[in-house]
Parts: sequence; C-alpha cells; structure tokens
Amino acid sequence: MSLDRILSLISASLIAGILLVGGLMMLASERALLRQAQTTQIEDASTVLSTVMDQAATLSASHAETIASNPAVADLLASGDRQALLERMLPLYGLLNASAGINVMHFHTAEMTSFLRVWEPENFGQDLSTFRPMVVAVNRGRRTQKGLELGVKGLSLRAVSPIVTPQGLAGTVEIGVDLTSLLHLAKAATGADYALFLDPSVRVGTDGSSLEGKAGLVLETATEADFFTRLQQASPIRMSQAPQLSRYTADGGNVAVMGRPLLDYSGNLIGTIVIARDLSSLESHLSRALVTIVAVSICGFLIAYPVFMTAIRALLLRPLAELAACCADDADQAPALPASSRAREYLELRAGIEKLQTQLRAARGEGEPG
Repeated sequence: MSLDRILSLISASLIAGILLVGGLMMLASERALLRQAQTTQIEDASTVLSTVMDQAATLSASHAETIASNPAVADLLASGDRQALLERMLPLYGLLNASAGINVMHFHTAEMTSFLRVWEPENFGQDLSTFRPMVVAVNRGRRTQKGLELGVKGLSLRAVSPIVTPQGLAGTVEIGVDLTSLLHLAKAATGADYALFLDPSVRVGTDGSSLEGKAGLVLETATEADFFTRLQQASPIRMSQAPQLSRYTADGGNVAVMGRPLLDYSGNLIGTIVIARDLSSLESHLSRALVTIVAVSICGFLIAYPVFMTAIRALLLRPLAELAACCADDADQAPALPASSRAREYLELRAGIEKLQTQLRAARGEGEPG
C-alpha cells in the first residue's frame, strides 16, 4: 500500500474514531436522560392513580353522607324494615353503579352487624366488629371515614357515614367504589397499566373469616389481567414498604414496572400496587440515535479519506518527489521544476539542496583535468 493511502487511512480512521467516541458519549448522556424520563413517567402514572383514588374516596363519602342524612332511610334502618329499605335504595344503587362505578351499598346496625347489602340482600347478619375497623371507628366516633378496606365484596375504596336519629345512632351506611373502574380511569389518563396484588392472608370470606390462600401475592384486579399474570410468573411480585422500580421484557418490548405498598384504612400493608408502562417508544429513540451516530462516523470516514489523500499528495508527496528529482544524479542536466509548494520549510529545503548541487557541480568541475 502506498504511503498516501496509509496516511489517509490512518487520518480518516482517527476522524471517524473521534466522531464515534463523541457520539457514544452523547448516547450515554441520552441514555441517562432516558432513564430519568422513564422513572418520571412511571412516577407520574403512580401519582395519577393516587389522585383518582382520593377523588373517588371523596365522592363515596359525599354519597354516604347524603344517604345517611335522609330521614326516611334512618327511620327504615331504625325500625329494622329490611325489605322497605331495599326497595327504596335499589334504584339509587343501580344509578350509582352505572354512573359512578359504585359496587358497594351496605347498611349496618348500631350493634355493627350487617343489616342490608343492597347488591346481595340475602347475605346479612355477620358481626362486622371483628374485621371492619372502619365501621367500628364510625360507630364509636360518629364521623365519616374513608379509605381502602377489605370486606365480603373484596377490596374496595369505601366510605362509611353514621346514620343518626333523634333517639341516637341508628346504624351506619357504607358506599364502595369498584377499583377496576378506577384503574381503567387512570389508564385512560396515563397509558399505563395497573394491578392490585393482595396478601392471601388478609382476604375475607362471606362469613367474615380469613381465607387461607396459596403462597405469594394474589391478583385482585387489573387493567390487563393476562399481562400481570405473566409478569407474576416471570418475576414474582413481592410486598415492600418502599416503592420499587424494575424492568421487564415482554412481547419484544421493554416495560417499566413499579411496585408501591398497598395500605388499608388502618395503615396495614395488605399488598402491592403494580404500575407498568411500555417504554418501547422511548427505547426506539435511543436506537435511532445509535444508528445516527454510526452513520455519521462512517460518513466522516468516507469524506475524510479522499480529502486527506488529496491533501497529502499535494502538500507532502509531490514536494518530496520534486526534492528527490533535484537530488538525482542527472538533476544538473534536467531543467529546474517550478516549486509545487509554497511552504517555508519546503522552500528552504529546496534552496539548500540546489545550493548543494551547485557546490557539487563546482567541485566536479575543479576536479576534472584541463
């Protein structure tokens, strides 16, 4: 390989390497920003769910207080007329269920026993004081309480209000929101998927007793049950007192998964809220950036190689060839070539060689016999 090709290849490779290293440094910075953006997105999705649940709890409390303040409802509960109370509340329950996702409307006696489950009127009479701390708190404090609590219906976002008559406490009324509808509402706002996993030991049977479950957390509700079932099989969901962020590869895409502690009304850890968000769109941006960096490096090499070759030939090799011609044995018979370079070093070197040639010619002339 000729000298000009070697020097051009080295120079062009150096330029391409510099471009590649600079691009990779930018890529590393973009990757760090991407991780931060992913974390921010999943945290925002978590915040949206918390906001939705807070608003739903407030709405449930408002409905419960409205029902509790109805004198007719208080009289029916105080008189123990279950059938009349059912006939009065069933249309309202249907309306709230269709419009607000209300799936629990439950009346309790002052003795904290179940009086009427509007959605399941044949199931009543259980002692709620042993497993419903929210009912106990309202019964004793006579103030509305709201929060997550497990019951016969399962986990619900509930609000309980006291029903008071002039004679005293007639009982309490409970309104609960279907959590699945809240998860779908949060998904519509964020694009993330949500699931609630429960500790099997805290689940409650129809008689209020604790249910024995299998080891590991149990999926209570989710926006995409199949996806979270696969996620649980691939990487078991665990309870934790602090949020945990991980990543999961599913169906060829990357998914960010955050687990948050699920606390009930009493502050007990009963499971985990799992939030999953597809990161494929953000990851594709990083892949495109990598392709761009490689393409720029290759283009830099292809552009630099001929430029350096032309420059090396013009600035180095051609002047060297002229100097070599000046030093040739027959240079004194050849006509002087014009200087192809105006570089000071080249001109000085050429002048020195020409001076040396002149001296050599003079010496040869003096040494020849007359």
